Amino acid sequence: PETPKRGRTVGAGIAMRALLRAAAREARERLARPASSARGYAVARERTAITSKLWQDRLAQAKAAGVSEAAATRAQEALVPKPPTRTSIRYSFSADENLLEAYRNPWNAVRVGRVLEDLDSLAGNIAFSHCDDADRATRPQLLVTASVDRVRLMRALKLEEDVILSGAVAWVGRSSMVIRMEAWPAEHPDAPQSEETNVLRETTNFGKEGYAPGSGPSLSADFTFVARDAVTNKSAAVNPLVPDCDATQTLFAQTAERVARKKEKAKAEKTSKKFVGEDPSYPNAPHLETSLASAKAAFVDSALSETRAVTTFPALASTDAILSSATRTENIFVAQPQQRNLSGRIFGGFLLRRAFELAFATSYVFGGARPRFKSVRDMDFLKPVDVGDLLRFKARVLHVDTTSKTSETCVDVEVECLVTKPEETSAELSNTFLFTFHVENEAGGRDGRKVRRGVPPPRGGAAPRRRGRRRRR
Repeated sequence: PETPKRGRTVGAGIAMRALLRAAAREARERLARPASSARGYAVARERTAITSKLWQDRLAQAKAAGVSEAAATRAQEALVPKPPTRTSIRYSFSADENLLEAYRNPWNAVRVGRVLEDLDSLAGNIAFSHCDDADRATRPQLLVTASVDRVRLMRALKLEEDVILSGAVAWVGRSSMVIRMEAWPAEHPDAPQSEETNVLRETTNFGKEGYAPGSGPSLSADFTFVARDAVTNKSAAVNPLVPDCDATQTLFAQTAERVARKKEKAKAEKTSKKFVGEDPSYPNAPHLETSLASAKAAFVDSALSETRAVTTFPALASTDAILSSATRTENIFVAQPQQRNLSGRIFGGFLLRRAFELAFATSYVFGGARPRFKSVRDMDFLKPVDVGDLLRFKARVLHVDTTSKTSETCVDVEVECLVTKPEETSAELSNTFLFTFHVENEAGGRDGRKVRRGVPPPRGGAAPRRRGRRRRR
């Protein structure tokens, strides 16, 4: 047979490479396509049983709203005022052995990381329901988790009793909303009621733990969602919230005030050129009162003075002090398709769980005793994560409070999630988390070891860092 010419061979190779690139591009687009519009979508098995149920409910609601129909192409124009509607789901640990095992940690307690993942799922369902205008001709808005604030664990969650996750819209702005999420013991007299709860009351010793009325939930958190148009990606108006009682009106006013303070602080940080701890003179930040700014400046001076002692005289410095840079831990992995949410992006609850587990391990290694989770602060979602991104989680101990009169030490652990791109030799900050744990002062409880004090690295590591700097990293 005739030998093919070199030009034909090169042309065939170019055509084949183009075909492969097109196939890869089509595969990426298919993975990034919103799940609600994808044919035959199934929730991945990696999701928790609660999140799987919530997502199936949301898909059914989206189908009932006409999301999968070709007619749902028009953007929503008319806003529909709605009252806050409480939505709840129950962890039936007493009746479901498989569910019990799925949420059990090595110490026979509830896996908090999985509960945080479920909180994000339920908050997403509540936000979707509030934004639904019941018009099958309009396309649904794209809801993005912007931040999670004030996550506090007031009471340990127990496997010996059922737990109820509950939430409702607390405040609505033009294109954003805040969802107040709570976790309650099912036996608590103030726990949210549902048909499922009322049925189980007849078969369980309701109130056997003796929870006092008014003692509040075991866990609370505020999830902030931002609405965008699914086609133009521009901000979209959200249905107004109409408080229907004194309690919801009070919560609306309190949340509105907190959101306004947060916006003012962010604006001041953006416009200010000098911040406490970023300049040798430590000028006052414009968003801080003079007394608070002075106190922070004094704290920075004290912390950096100890840092200089540790770095300059390591043999003479206090033996219980350690640089925060020496407490770093990290892990790195590829974001898999099974971790995407219903919009085709990596599920924020999954990132929150992975960050919590790394922070827990970091606090465990640092303190030498099993830590107890207390709260999460400053949880910001700065950049979405896509399927196939190489994620790098970095954790370190930022601050240790040993002044408590109790037998426990407060440990603050910061976790950063970076989207790394080896092909471009770049890394961009995607998420930040700040966890607080309590650790027994007598670490290990056998040889009298004390929990050490973390001190910041040189050059202002003790000062609050600007979020703008984080984005530019």
